[in-house]
Amino acid sequence: MKDFGLDMITLPSHTSYALQSLNVSCFKPFKIAFRKVKDIIMSKSNHMELDKIILARWVDQALAQSLTKKKSGL
Repeated sequence: MKDFGLDMITLPSHTSYALQSLNVSCFKPFKIAFRKVKDIIMSKSNHMELDKIILARWVDQALAQSLTKKKSGL
């Protein structure tokens, strides 16, 4: 995972409540943006074999659209 610049973390038991506000401010906008990116690209392609590179591009586009200062309230 470090080759891709990603770090995996685990949370101690019974601490997920601390991240609850991220559902509204980060995860939901990302999920909506990801679906839009996926739907647009898939509608232009009859058959696309999904691989890690394509998925990473979709995630990159969705992150750029969803995690902005304006949308996250920063």
